[in-house]
Amino acid sequence: MADITLAEFNGRVFLVGGEAYLNDLLANTLAREVSIELVQCERQSAVHELWVQHCGQPESDGLPWVIHPAIANRIRRRSPDYAVFFAQWSAMLDTDALAVINAAASWAEANPAAPVLIAEYLDAGAAPAIAALSGLRAQLIEDRLAEAGVERARITRTRRDIADVPGMTEESQRVDIVIRAG
Repeated sequence: MADITLAEFNGRVFLVGGEAYLNDLLANTLAREVSIELVQCERQSAVHELWVQHCGQPESDGLPWVIHPAIANRIRRRSPDYAVFFAQWSAMLDTDALAVINAAASWAEANPAAPVLIAEYLDAGAAPAIAALSGLRAQLIEDRLAEAGVERARITRTRRDIADVPGMTEESQRVDIVIRAG
């Protein structure tokens, strides 16, 4: 488990774990060994579930701390995980998706020995059409990464069970690009 857990939903980033590090996070004075996990959520309820999971039931109504977008962007640059979101039942790469893929390609270029993993999220009993759509999305991402200069030999794929991610629905609109530098 990471020292700090952030949950992103609908363009906003929330601190759902690691409040003890909040001041250093905001001031950009975190020690190098402090780990940060940025979890992409498909529903606001998933943000709340993560908050309760990491911090316990809140004493009052409300939301966890919202992290300023500039700080969230600084954290993203430090993180080798990238989430590409699609509209429901669509495989179109919109402007945001292309920006995420380009950022992942830049990270891969800066870390040439690191493998590049494309992770799809599927229900084990998903209908064949959902699995096919997910595969198409992953292929489009792989093609864009290759066009940006990432060697196809570095790219592998995996399918993860959506049951492992809070708030994810059967037809997940998310595909992750994970790049781990040694």
